[in-house]
Amino acid sequence: MKKAIAIALVAATMAGCSSMSAVEERKTYAQPDWYKNCAQAGVEGFFWWTKEYAYACGAGESTYQQAAEEQMYAIAMNNFAKRINSEVNSETKIEFNNDKKTTRTVISYAVKNTTIREHLNRDMGQFTMAGRHYTFVRLKMPKAVFDQLIAEAKTQKAQ
Repeated sequence: MKKAIAIALVAATMAGCSSMSAVEERKTYAQPDWYKNCAQAGVEGFFWWTKEYAYACGAGESTYQQAAEEQMYAIAMNNFAKRINSEVNSETKIEFNNDKKTTRTVISYAVKNTTIREHLNRDMGQFTMAGRHYTFVRLKMPKAVFDQLIAEAKTQKAQ
């Protein structure tokens, strides 16, 4: 009886582990292609079954896996929020003093509390390198919802 229970426990453990996948250990830093070329919008589907989407990407890095995942997700959500509801202040000054040019560029933006909903899907990539976790995400939201959120943000600013 004890032997049967032990065999069942080993089988259950093996079945549980078989659904897991290893996180790649790399010697060099890399980014997924979809992250390197993260489009802000795009069309998916074929022929008359196409749909427009808005995208936002983010990356995280930490010695803790969960911290890296939270960073990447927060950065991607912030990238949506910046495009929906932000104000940008930009200034560039170029001065010539004794034939020497100095350039000073200051860019600041403020993102107010922004409603973000219906990001349907996320593509993720991750690896570890030298004891650190690197995570990447691309969030996808229907373009109609994205445009509606921009309209709502403009209405709130006008009030």
